[in-house]
Amino acid sequence: MKQIRVLFLVVILVGVLLGCANSKAVVSKESLRGKQDPLNYSGLDLDWMTVLHKQQPPSDVIIKKIERVTNTKINIIWVPDAIQADRLNAALASGKLPEIVTITDIKASSVLNSLKSGMFWEVGPYLDEYPNLRNMNDTILNNISVEGKIYGIYRERPLSRQGVVIRKDWLQNLSLPMPDTVDDLYNIGKAFTYNDPDQNGKHDTIGFTDRNDLTYGVFKTLASYMGTPNEWGERSGLLIPDFETEEYMNTMKFMKKLYDEKLINHNFTITSKDQQQELFIKGQAGIYIGNMVDAIDMRNKAIKLNPNAKIDITNRIKGPDGKEHVWAVGGHGGMFAIPKASVKTEEKLKKVLAFLDRMAESDIATLMEIGIEGVHYRKLEDGTFEIIEENKGLLARDVKPYHALKSLNTSSYTNQSDPMRVKFDKLTEDNENFLVTNPAEALFSPMFTEQGSELRKIIDGATFKFILGELDEEGFKQEIEKWRKNGGYQIIKELNEEYKR
Repeated sequence: MKQIRVLFLVVILVGVLLGCANSKAVVSKESLRGKQDPLNYSGLDLDWMTVLHKQQPPSDVIIKKIERVTNTKINIIWVPDAIQADRLNAALASGKLPEIVTITDIKASSVLNSLKSGMFWEVGPYLDEYPNLRNMNDTILNNISVEGKIYGIYRERPLSRQGVVIRKDWLQNLSLPMPDTVDDLYNIGKAFTYNDPDQNGKHDTIGFTDRNDLTYGVFKTLASYMGTPNEWGERSGLLIPDFETEEYMNTMKFMKKLYDEKLINHNFTITSKDQQQELFIKGQAGIYIGNMVDAIDMRNKAIKLNPNAKIDITNRIKGPDGKEHVWAVGGHGGMFAIPKASVKTEEKLKKVLAFLDRMAESDIATLMEIGIEGVHYRKLEDGTFEIIEENKGLLARDVKPYHALKSLNTSSYTNQSDPMRVKFDKLTEDNENFLVTNPAEALFSPMFTEQGSELRKIIDGATFKFILGELDEEGFKQEIEKWRKNGGYQIIKELNEEYKR
């Protein structure tokens, strides 16, 4: 077997990827274990460059099993996350690339240039030939596309995990139902602030807890409930930024009402995520709007302080139009791309795609997710699993890094030991029924790449000031004009040119 190795910063200085000198012996078919696929990938010998999020690369116990199952020799080239972008740029500049390259930032200019130049195979026309790859999500495929073409196999992530985390025991104390509308959220927030929901006889609670983050705090999810577009909206066939819409303004007014009536922590503009969650955990606030998975950790910490605390989650909140909406992310963590320099023929391309299709099967996905049965987890009679407590360290060290090789979410076991986790998974899947996607997700604007983050500070600052009462509607419009004059006009122009193609 080739040894798994990690590339450090010195690699950037001394050169680019070197071909492995190890022997190319192929595992015999007689030694294979596990499910086989009729697609022809056997006999491949692959170098695969991917990102490492740990300090040290894992042992080869997992990759050896994958090699046996796929009849493929796999050399994982682990690149630390801190230098991954530089390492990829060096490899792209040299043209010396492995058979599979993990690309985490598709919008990076060097990556886009390499994709458009034909350095990588366009794999879209081949996907229907493979049983797993043909079933990839169309929304996510669109989000990784470049000028309408697919150049890789996406690394799947949930499209939306947003929802409401709420103190169920407080609702019960006040004889209130779970929220169903934006108005319900307001009314419950007011009751949590003024009606003594914890029944301790003190005025020591508030409705909402928020933080200094307009994306992953309360604002963006609330805005999507209110019908606001996701980053960009379409009006008369043209893309306009979300903050120029009436719905965005209505969301700011709603947030200002929460602030004026003291239904939200008044220092939210300087509150960190940990501090935001602490307010919920300590029973000082009863509504948390954001990633629903946060409910699990907050619940665990809350019941240590108050064993009677009850936490629940919900995802369907109707807006003023009577409909549910929730904003979506790109649904991916980049993609696995196949360079033409190392995969020179269509025949080999099809073998590599067949290998990636096999990697998406549930047995391998489960192996990379929770490890080896009997070592890292136990399979239960109902088809679920439980992690072996004493081997959690092994799981973190030898299995978790292989998440970097996962494409589709096809793990065959679910963890149903925690009802909250089960509900989170169910609601996350349900969110896909009413997603608000970003129509500009797959589009490229040079000005946005160069100045977008800096320009966004103008809008974010103006949004906070409006909520705090330091800026009125006219003042907010002036800040939009400032955004436009400093590069916003160019961003709108460039994105709309791409959108019309």
